[in-house]
Amino acid sequence: MTTAAATPKAYPFNAVNRGVYIADNLAFLRTINDECVDLVTIDPPFAKNETFTADKLKPALSQQEIDNEKRLLAEWGIRNARDAAKAEVVWPYGGRTRGGYKDIWAWENDVHADWIESIEDDFPAVNKVIDATRYVHSESRAAYLCYMAIRLIEIRRILKPTGSLYLHCDHTASGYLRQLLDGIFGKGGANDPGFQNEIVWHYGGGGASKKRWGRKHDTIFMYSKGTNWTFNVDDVRTPHKWDDGQLRADGSARDYAKGKIPDDVFQLNGIMPWAAEATGYPTQKPVALAERIIKANTNPGDVVVDCFAGCAYSAIAAERLGRRWTACDLNPRAWTVFKRQFIKTKLLNPPLECDDATTGQQVLPSARKATVHGPRQLPILQSPVSDTRPQDFNLKERAFKVPASIIPEAEMLEELLKLSGYQAWCCGFANRLPDGSIVETTRNFHLDHIAPKSKENTGTSNDIQNRAPMCPYHNIRKNNRRIGLAEYRQEIADAGQMLVASVNDLINLDWAQAQAMQIYGRAYARKNPVGV
Repeated sequence: MTTAAATPKAYPFNAVNRGVYIADNLAFLRTINDECVDLVTIDPPFAKNETFTADKLKPALSQQEIDNEKRLLAEWGIRNARDAAKAEVVWPYGGRTRGGYKDIWAWENDVHADWIESIEDDFPAVNKVIDATRYVHSESRAAYLCYMAIRLIEIRRILKPTGSLYLHCDHTASGYLRQLLDGIFGKGGANDPGFQNEIVWHYGGGGASKKRWGRKHDTIFMYSKGTNWTFNVDDVRTPHKWDDGQLRADGSARDYAKGKIPDDVFQLNGIMPWAAEATGYPTQKPVALAERIIKANTNPGDVVVDCFAGCAYSAIAAERLGRRWTACDLNPRAWTVFKRQFIKTKLLNPPLECDDATTGQQVLPSARKATVHGPRQLPILQSPVSDTRPQDFNLKERAFKVPASIIPEAEMLEELLKLSGYQAWCCGFANRLPDGSIVETTRNFHLDHIAPKSKENTGTSNDIQNRAPMCPYHNIRKNNRRIGLAEYRQEIADAGQMLVASVNDLINLDWAQAQAMQIYGRAYARKNPVGV
């Protein structure tokens, strides 16, 4: 007797409709259920090595708006820049009121060690793209790709099989992002998932260069989750350029009346400073651009998510078209901008009502009301943690595969840093406050090997007695080199890169390994108690 295979449980979209989440978007994405989103459209940083400010916000912030922002932040337990850093959101105040974003990338500030481990384990091809970028371009560009890759992996997970991703970028990083997307979603092809379009958004305005061709376009990549993605071709047709009533090669008279089948070049102007939707953000995109995308790849009632949502353009387009939507942004200033955009009747008529109360995860009525949610008010994940890789993604056998440690890597890192007073074992790096005191945190440290795994014969090369906390800078340069930490320390000293007086001021490796063996013994005893 045979039984039918169980149908995987479908989980609902578990974020609040019309909810604006002020949080790190990776934390937000990781709380969204599997395969419950129809479209993700994002306009992320472009790795332009600049800081974009919004000090010319249009109009300037009122004192009431500033007071309201501070009240909300206080309700979320955020009263200063240090609180904001702990909550992993932007502190929107300083010498001048800030509302933009930093587009400058560094391993020590922007990349977590667990991201690297996750990408290396589940998407080795993507890891190779990131690694190669260090040599082809720069450490900064590679750090940006790592930041993007870990988020794109989560975006793929939350999309429905019929769902799509649109990623907006420009010439600065488009070639690198295309490789990331191919590695995570698939390279595409006839009726294949993955890459579907490289859309050129051509716009006018601005200056012209006399040294090169004028740069008058951005790139938008479209990727599908599965082989049966939503695409409403008739909803995005454009009028033919002729209107003499004659039948052309486009097809039948009926097809002609519908308009021209769309292609991958969007002719659409950017936002002029005097436009009703202008916010003052220098990288703002027009609502009409988001409307075209949402019309094509969703149906009324579908779910649209934008997790780089500072200007509200996707949310406004989704609301106009009768789609459900949720937005996320790292900067609390985004909620102020959202409210401004919602009350402009030229954008939304009637305007959305906005609830400034911190609503948490309460179930809201169907009224047209937008709500704000703090970094500790994220959705509650209901679906089990799933494999984020494409089903046809085959992992190659790893050259130095070893048994998993009985000690989780996060715990390893914490225990080993305690031994060295929270200083890196390679050069003495530490997270310090302005007064020079060391912050006891694992942030900005990577876990590497004392002896290269290829030289280990014990089968425990990944365990705590062969691990060392490293600063990101030196860990990256040690990566894939068959060099022991003792030898590498001397190289660092010879290069004048020590942050202590000499190698002798670093933790003694023999003593550290002996202490690590004791930590291992205690962990083993906890998991294998005598008499059990």
